[in-house]
Amino acid sequence: MKSRLQWTHGRGGHAVVARKQAYAAEILVKFLVLAGLVYMPVLLFHWGEWIPFAVAGGYLLWELGRLNSALGELADLWNEQHRQRQEPARSDVLN
Repeated sequence: MKSRLQWTHGRGGHAVVARKQAYAAEILVKFLVLAGLVYMPVLLFHWGEWIPFAVAGGYLLWELGRLNSALGELADLWNEQHRQRQEPARSDVLN
């Protein structure tokens, strides 16, 4: 699964996390479309009206897990870069 967040190196050793697309708008549209698609069988078979929103809520939980994974990946990259910057400074101090 490809991350939606991108690590971009800036000037002076600064780093920026850039999103590749409008994340919240895309998730909202997907939520509404999924709720609408699941609502069709509810109308047809007279099931409980809460089912489409429960299914769409499960999708939101899945997206939250993906976001958590992406942020964990970015934290690992940040820690790795910070560690690489710290190692030369430590070796200078020790010498």
